[in-house]
Amino acid sequence: MDALLLANRDLLTASLMGFTSGYVTSNTKVRFDTFGGMMTGNTVKLGISLQKGDWNWVGVYSSLILNFAIGTVVALWIQQRLGAKAKPAALILFCGALIMVDGICLAVGDGDDGIYQSLTSSLAAFALGGQNLLSQKSGVVSANTTFMTGNIQKMAEAVWNQRTKKGGLKPKERRAALLLVCVWSCYVIGGVCGASLAGLSDWSLAPAATIYFSGMLSMQTERPKPPPVVDATPAKGEVAAGAKAIGGAPAPTTTSSTSDGGPAVTVEVRNEQPPTTPATTEAVSKAN
Repeated sequence: MDALLLANRDLLTASLMGFTSGYVTSNTKVRFDTFGGMMTGNTVKLGISLQKGDWNWVGVYSSLILNFAIGTVVALWIQQRLGAKAKPAALILFCGALIMVDGICLAVGDGDDGIYQSLTSSLAAFALGGQNLLSQKSGVVSANTTFMTGNIQKMAEAVWNQRTKKGGLKPKERRAALLLVCVWSCYVIGGVCGASLAGLSDWSLAPAATIYFSGMLSMQTERPKPPPVVDATPAKGEVAAGAKAIGGAPAPTTTSSTSDGGPAVTVEVRNEQPPTTPATTEAVSKAN
């Protein structure tokens, strides 16, 4: 079972990350009219708010986009600067950000048309910005896990190349396409779950934090390295030493020139005396 999980850790991690993104994005849309992980949607809403002159919502959508970018930079800084402490720091910071959305929203209430709760949802964008950067930089997923536009394009390309390309997709390309399918399908499932729980609990983002933690932990856990392969082939020096030990000295060579000034001829003289043993020594003594 462990071997199966290790062999498919990329698919499992991609599925968990895709589920988390879909869950958070749909949950924040239903509760706050914001997109926790889809910056294209927030950018469109920002443009609409600007056209209407609704400056409160201009501030909300600007905050979401800015916090997504900040989450990306913070994740990059953690990865580059904290070394061994990077993994626990990322888990605590980004999982905590999701839980803080629920906690702060309960504290501020839904006054002022819920504008402050919607502003608080920018912490979810911060968490998913970090997730997307870490998933792209990891050697496990290496794909976008928070927005699907590019992934859908790549899946369409994979289907076309499979049908038209001679020999179809290579094994590595098929694996990459399957990973994208896992991300997208789990994103949809997560969206259903996030929207369903949005009206049932004020802490409906807490389950997403748990799944987020599991996916990030799987993504950042290093696979055990295989034991090093020991080369059993003896080196040239060891072969020569072994031959000398059993009485077979390396064959001397002599080089001579021809009388007509032609190229030199190398003559190898072999000394193939058998190794001396007690039996042969006794026989030689009797003969003398």
